[in-house]
Amino acid sequence: MTTDNSQSLPFSRTVALLILVGLSLLIYVGNASLPAVLDDADGGHAIAAREILETGDWAVMHINGIRWLEKAPLHYWAVAVSYWLFGENAFTTRLPLALAVVGLVVMVYVFGRRFFGDRAGFYAGLVMCTSVGTYMFTRIMIPEAIYALEFTAIFYLFLCAWTGAISLRAGFWGAALLCAAAVLTRAMIGILFPVTIVLIFVMLTGMRHRWKDLPLVSSFLIFLVIAAPWHIIAGLRASRGSEPGFFWFYFINEQVLRALGSRYPHDFSAVPLPLWLSAHLVWFFPWSIFLPLIFRHLPRWRDRLSLDAPGMGVALVGIWAGFIFFFFSLTASRMEYYSFSAWPAVALLLGRGIALAEQESPKWMRRLQAGVALAGVFAAGILGWMVWVSRGIAVKGDISDLLQLKDLDFYTVAMASFFDLTTRAFAALRVPSTLAAILFLFGFGAVYVLRRRGWTTGANLALAVVMAGFFFVANMAFQIFEPHMSSRPLAGDLLRYLKPDDVVAMYGEYYGGCSLPFYIHRHVYLYNGRYQGLEFGSYYPDAPHVFLDDHDFPALWNGPKRVFLFAPKGMTGDVMLRLPRQSSYLVSERGGKAIFVNQPLSPDQPSLAQLQKTDSLPAVLRP
Repeated sequence: MTTDNSQSLPFSRTVALLILVGLSLLIYVGNASLPAVLDDADGGHAIAAREILETGDWAVMHINGIRWLEKAPLHYWAVAVSYWLFGENAFTTRLPLALAVVGLVVMVYVFGRRFFGDRAGFYAGLVMCTSVGTYMFTRIMIPEAIYALEFTAIFYLFLCAWTGAISLRAGFWGAALLCAAAVLTRAMIGILFPVTIVLIFVMLTGMRHRWKDLPLVSSFLIFLVIAAPWHIIAGLRASRGSEPGFFWFYFINEQVLRALGSRYPHDFSAVPLPLWLSAHLVWFFPWSIFLPLIFRHLPRWRDRLSLDAPGMGVALVGIWAGFIFFFFSLTASRMEYYSFSAWPAVALLLGRGIALAEQESPKWMRRLQAGVALAGVFAAGILGWMVWVSRGIAVKGDISDLLQLKDLDFYTVAMASFFDLTTRAFAALRVPSTLAAILFLFGFGAVYVLRRRGWTTGANLALAVVMAGFFFVANMAFQIFEPHMSSRPLAGDLLRYLKPDDVVAMYGEYYGGCSLPFYIHRHVYLYNGRYQGLEFGSYYPDAPHVFLDDHDFPALWNGPKRVFLFAPKGMTGDVMLRLPRQSSYLVSERGGKAIFVNQPLSPDQPSLAQLQKTDSLPAVLRP
C-alpha cells in the first residue's frame, strides 16, 4: 500500500463498490440469523408479517388475529414475501432489513462520490456501514434503515435534477415514487420530511429553475397513484361507523398525537433530550471522534445563492440532518433511533470532512486517530476490569440470574435491557468481552499506526474492518442475552409437550413475550392483557374473543382442557398470586419468564405448592 493524499482512491470505483457491498453483506446478512426473534417490537412485527400470509389480507394487518393499525405496511409486506420464499425464522425476518442496509451503504457512496469526490463517498459508505447505531438498530424489525435508504435516494435524485445532471422530470418523478414508498414505509413523515427539507433548501439557496418548468403536478399524481390505494382500502376495511376507525387511529392518533405525547394507549416514553443527543456519540462510534471535521469548508452564507454542485450538496445534506434532529428535539415521543433517517446525511458530512482533512491537515487526522486509539484503550480497560471482577463467579442457568432487573416501566426505552448489566453478568460474557477488548486495544492501535505512516485510505478501511469484527463479537453477546430478550428457549420447552387441543395463554400485554407465539406458531389467549398494542383493535365487533380477566380465567384453568400459561418478565409474581398452587405445575423457567400448566405433565410432577414447601421454586417465583 502506498501513501495517498489526493481526493482519488488508490483503487478503482468498481473495487470501492465491491468493498462496501462485501462488507455490508458480511456484517448484516452474515449476522441476520442470530439471535432469535426478540420479545417486544421484534416478535410482534414479525407476527404481523406472518399473519399477512395466513389471512391473505395485505391491506389490514393483524397480530394474534386482531386488527393492528399502527404501522405503514411496506416493511411487513417485504418480510411476508421473505417468509413465503424462504420460510419463517430469524434470518428471513431480518433479511429485508439487512438488504436495505446494503442498499443504503451503496446509495450513500454514490451520493458522496458524485457531489464530494471518490474518497469522500467511499469514507461515507464506511461510516454508514460500520457505525454502532446502524448495527444496533437493525437487530430488531423496525423500518428505519429502509426509509433512510428511500430518503437518501430521494435527495440524490432531487439534487441531480436541480444541478442539471439528469432531467427535471427524471429527478422529480423518481423522487415522487420514492416519497410514496417512504409513506408506505414510515407514514406521513415519508412526505413531510423530504418536502420540508427541499423547500428549506430552495428558500435558502435560491430558485434555480422556473416554477413552470418543474413537473410538480405530474410528480404529485405519481405520488398519489402509489401511496393512496393502500390508505383508501385500509380505511374502508377498518372503519367502525361512527366510532373512531383507521383514519383517526392511523393519521391522528399514531402520528399527530404521538408527536404531541398524547397518543392512546400511552405505551411509550421520550428519551430525555440531552441523553438522546449525546447518545449519538455512541451510535456513530468510532467515527464520532471525527465529528468536528464536518464543519470544514462549509458554504458561506453570502455565497448561498451562487453555490456550485458540491456546495449545494453540502447545503442540502446539512439541512437534511439539521431538520430531522430539530424536529425530534421538539416532539414528546422520541426513541433512540428516531433520527436514523438523518444518519446518512451525517455519514456524508463525515466522509467529506475526513477526506478534506486528510488532504489538508494530516496532523489533525493523526491526533483524532490517536483519540480513537485512546477510546479503544479505555473501552478495553473497562471490559478487562469487568471480566476480572467477575472471574470468581460461576455461571449457573442463563444470564438473567446475573442481571439487575428494573420495573416494567423502565423498558419503554429501546435499549433499556442493557442497563440491566452488572459486573456479575460479565461472568457469562467473558468470551465476547475479552475478544472485544482485544479488538479495541490492538485493532484501534494498528489503525493509528497506519495513519501515522500516511496510509490514509488503508487506515479508514482497517477501522471499518475492526468494527466489522466487533459486530460479530457483539452478536455473540446477543446470543448469550437470548433467554433474557427472547422467549424462544421457553417456546422450545413448550413445544416438547404442546398438543393440537391444548390451550396457550399469556399473562399481560402481548408484546411482553410475543416471540413465544411466533415460535409455537399459535394464537394465544391474553390474561389481563387488554391494553397497549392490541387494545384498539380488540374493540372491533369481529375481533376474536381472546381477552380474559380475573373473572374469566379460573373457569378456563379449572376446565377439562390442558392449559399452558406464560408469565413474561416482571409478571411472574402477579401470576403466582392468581394460580391455585395445588393444581398448578411449573413447565419451565428461563430468563425471568415462566410457563405453567394446569395438569401434571408426568404422574410424579410436583405442584407449585409442593415446590414451595420443599423450597424448590426458582428464585424468580418465590414470594
